[in-house]
Amino acid sequence: MTHQANIRRLAAKLRAGDISCEQLITERLELAHETDSVFIALDDKNLLAQARKVDQQRAAGTAKPLAGVPISLKDLFNVKGQKTLAASVVLADKAPVETEDAEVVASLRKAGMLCFGRTNMSEFAFSGMGLNDHFPPLHSVWDQYGLRIAGGSSSGSAVSVALGIVPGTLGSDTTGSCRIPAAFNGIVGMKPSHGRLSLKGVYPLSHSCDAPGPLAVDVDSCFLLDQLMQGKTFDELPELAPANIQKLRLLVPKGLVIEALDPEVEVAFKRAVDQLETLGAEIIRAPLPALDQCIDMFMNRNTVIYEAWELHRELIESHGNEFGAYVRSRIESGRSVSEEEQAARYAEKAALIEQVKQELAELEVDAMIYPTVPCIPPLVKDTQDPEKLGPINLRCLRNTSTVNYFDGCAITLPCHAEGEAPVGLMVSSVHGDDERLLEIAAAIEETIATR
Repeated sequence: MTHQANIRRLAAKLRAGDISCEQLITERLELAHETDSVFIALDDKNLLAQARKVDQQRAAGTAKPLAGVPISLKDLFNVKGQKTLAASVVLADKAPVETEDAEVVASLRKAGMLCFGRTNMSEFAFSGMGLNDHFPPLHSVWDQYGLRIAGGSSSGSAVSVALGIVPGTLGSDTTGSCRIPAAFNGIVGMKPSHGRLSLKGVYPLSHSCDAPGPLAVDVDSCFLLDQLMQGKTFDELPELAPANIQKLRLLVPKGLVIEALDPEVEVAFKRAVDQLETLGAEIIRAPLPALDQCIDMFMNRNTVIYEAWELHRELIESHGNEFGAYVRSRIESGRSVSEEEQAARYAEKAALIEQVKQELAELEVDAMIYPTVPCIPPLVKDTQDPEKLGPINLRCLRNTSTVNYFDGCAITLPCHAEGEAPVGLMVSSVHGDDERLLEIAAAIEETIATR
């Protein structure tokens, strides 16, 4: 939904002197202060001081390629000199002031990027809706009247990009938390393979599923952030070569992921698939039984709730009244899962990972495509009904959860037409296929571009 320059173009404008870093940060701070819900913490004075330093480095010829480009951070990444609260209030007087950056944040700072601020999120990252009882509500930027949710859990991160405040941001994805808010706000969001990027200094939810990931205005910006988050350094920005669309075999899986779609989602997704097919991609429509099993496992034998309970048990028992009611109930649902049951769930997931690999290999496809979320952003008023809250959250998470349960990688791309409700098309593949996935996503983005 945003028309701002991507990371590469913004960096070029700064290098060329078309805009000073101080001017850029001043303008973006003005945008940020037009909302009271996107950022949990902003340090204007320090940001402007850093911007002036970048301008001095550029004048001296010592600035790095991405020096001065601002990025926001979900409030679960450690930043030296700040507290990491995971958008909770229970940690306010318990969290230490961090002595070093999270590893992925340090990599971005090393490249010269400026950490613009800490963004709002679902409390402890435990919701696909982006709701948080402790902070002003966030809404999808598509909805000018505050009627629809932003998606979560990386809600503020996505909105900070969609509003044009930053061209890219860091979120995390446990069951869809980068991709859902990206889809609901018309931007790109990536869930990397588990273990690809460092979780050191990232507040946890699930040790078996958590993955830090980029959200940005386009695939190329996600690519650059992904390169940096791996710890790579470069004097010149690397290039992302899109795959040849005419040589791609893409699977549209028959089954739950394309069923019970909102009409807007169905129309936008079909239009995108038709565009891909018209321009030469081979579209395979076939069942992938393991995907439906992934959804069944997420819905009925979730691996995350046990890990969340183990992580938060002491805080719940001593300060449970300081948690949001819905997040507390989700965490406490892990209380009933025994160690033996959790071990069985891990074994089932391991078998699903192998089953997806085998089924995809037999079909000889390059990637899968299906709607990121089966619905457009739900109405805020519906989430205020306790009877509807749980089902809405599960519906938001339904399609994205598949990738986490077969331990793959995925990217969501906006596929709606200008002015329509935001709809994401998700491109996904097996664990470790991230580099190829980015190339495929870049090709698909060119084909279905709506901006």
